[in-house]
Amino acid sequence: MTVGTVSVLVWLLPLFAALVCTRLRSPGLAHGIAAVVMAIATALAATMAIAVVGGGTVTGPHATWLELGTFTLGVGTYIDAMAAVMALIVCALATGVLVFNAWYMHDDPQAARFPWQFCLFAAAMLGVVLSDNLFLSFCCWELVGLGSYLLIGFWFDKPAAAVDPTYQANKGAGARGVLEAQLSPAHAQLKAFVMNRVGDAGFLIGIGALLVAAVTLGRSGDVLGWQNLQEMAHYVANPTAMTIEQKGIWVTVSLCLTIAALGIFCGAIGKSAQFPLHTWLPDAMQGPTTASSIIHAATMVAAGVFLVARCYPLFPPEALAVVGWTGGITCLLAATIACVQWDLKAVLAYSTVSQLGLMFVGLGAGPAAGGKDAAIAHLFTHAFSKCLLFLCAGAVIHACAGHQDLARLGGLRKRMPVVAYVSLAALLALLGMPLFSGFVSKDAVLAAALGNAQSAGGLAWGPFVLACAGSLLTAAYMLRWWLRIFTGEERDHDLTHYAHDPSTGAKVVLLLLVPMTLSLPWTIGAWLPLPHGESHLPAMVTALVLLAVGGGFALWVFLLAPRGGRDVAAGLARSAAPLHAACGNLWGIDKAWDLLFTRGIGRVLAQVVAFFDLGGERRLEQLENAQERRASASVDGVVDGIAAGCAHLGAGSASLHAGRLGVYLAVAFAVVTVALLWGGLW
Repeated sequence: MTVGTVSVLVWLLPLFAALVCTRLRSPGLAHGIAAVVMAIATALAATMAIAVVGGGTVTGPHATWLELGTFTLGVGTYIDAMAAVMALIVCALATGVLVFNAWYMHDDPQAARFPWQFCLFAAAMLGVVLSDNLFLSFCCWELVGLGSYLLIGFWFDKPAAAVDPTYQANKGAGARGVLEAQLSPAHAQLKAFVMNRVGDAGFLIGIGALLVAAVTLGRSGDVLGWQNLQEMAHYVANPTAMTIEQKGIWVTVSLCLTIAALGIFCGAIGKSAQFPLHTWLPDAMQGPTTASSIIHAATMVAAGVFLVARCYPLFPPEALAVVGWTGGITCLLAATIACVQWDLKAVLAYSTVSQLGLMFVGLGAGPAAGGKDAAIAHLFTHAFSKCLLFLCAGAVIHACAGHQDLARLGGLRKRMPVVAYVSLAALLALLGMPLFSGFVSKDAVLAAALGNAQSAGGLAWGPFVLACAGSLLTAAYMLRWWLRIFTGEERDHDLTHYAHDPSTGAKVVLLLLVPMTLSLPWTIGAWLPLPHGESHLPAMVTALVLLAVGGGFALWVFLLAPRGGRDVAAGLARSAAPLHAACGNLWGIDKAWDLLFTRGIGRVLAQVVAFFDLGGERRLEQLENAQERRASASVDGVVDGIAAGCAHLGAGSASLHAGRLGVYLAVAFAVVTVALLWGGLW
């Protein structure tokens, strides 16, 4: 088979698994079939990656979908090294998660629904990765949103945290910031869906701007194909001697491409949970932990980073500056919140937001500094470490009867040694410890940001400084996470007494992912597109210093001091109470969104729409009694008025159709007579 044919199979196999599993009611059978199909897709993706990495790009089969005048929209695949490796990661992690979930949900009555929703989600992400044009990517982009909607709301009948006795009994002391009345799977899936639609509105504007640019240049055919977009970007980036008319065309196209870049990035802000649209991702923890392991690793949130990298030629320096600053702000903001979270899954959620911000810092550094390669490298390595951390978190939650409070856990290293040491390997990779995968990718991001700052100066230093601050805090809060769960003595004997490692199949999945947390598999060959420049050495030294300071602080506060009977963490929280409170309250961003849109603009607009649709209060009272309904100045009143008019017209015409044949003949005779007289006289 050709590489193009393989790419189509890799894309369609998960969709086939989803269709088959919708008809299955046995959780074991559904998980087994889905895992086998995804394993086949993984093998095919591996052959595709081996053929493509280091060997250029391949254009797969392409079929015209729609013909819109001079434009055509098609369906096809495009495979380069970035797409091939990303597809392999998606398929491999999806296979492992399905095997793990068969154990994780073995006693869940709704477990049979998980495989088909999960495979649909994976197929949608593969569509984003392998599509050969921006419009098809957008269609699959929306399917990714649908898949996340289904998985986040998997337990849609679960009550809100405010009225959930289990949540109230298990939540950490001093928990705050979360809007408990709105914290439920049903609300979380709606929140994710709506906030992503906000970003996608910008994405559509970006596509529109690209179409305007294509019209201005007189292009036809598949104008949203990657090759055509690169040619337009090259036209703007390399102006030549022009007439006045050509100069006007160049200015128009340049403006359109800038708008398009910002619009595409707006979509990425929503999908990849960047400030200020980041608040949906922590709430998405209401879904199964196994679903979170893929959402946070290689599918939904990764889609934004991947798409910006795919459309990188379209981004002028001004747009890249916006990308870098947004990523830097998000990186530090999420890291500060993660430092004070009591929920072990919430720490990982904000860690994901922060790491995604770090990737956008790399992208914002620009092509000259190797920003794209650095960001994609970190996207790849982060996928394995974060997926592994979430699976380990799921194992801990499963072993501790659903409890997630870091203050009540502890000492699990002795009872769950496999989970403890596997999660430690993933943790060290995330922190960028030497010999682990994050060491090479995180250093590359910081090196790109530093190189850009040194060459551009001024405000370009901002993303680098913010990324360094976020990296410092990452070392502290992630080590806190591990130390609070696995070290020390049992803080709640009844909670952890029966904890144990997962089943053999689940442990095999965890152990198979461990090698990918090391640097060796990534540095053999050209799997990681790592840039190297003059800023690499100072960035590496900076990263190691940040790791040593942040990690040393966490070891002192959460390991060494408690052994001496001192609660340093509580003392620091009291001494920095305003800052601690601000971080614990999520910097008020969630509450601001709720106040401004849910309770403010959203409620007012709902009332306005209801008034124009149904009318005032008197109208609503009339609707309860059909005999008292009267037309009103509203949509509903107009509809009722039209209906009443039609009823009167029908009643009037009915009186003329009484079934009396003599009357009908007389009327017909009179009409014919008048017509003949009219024709004869005129």
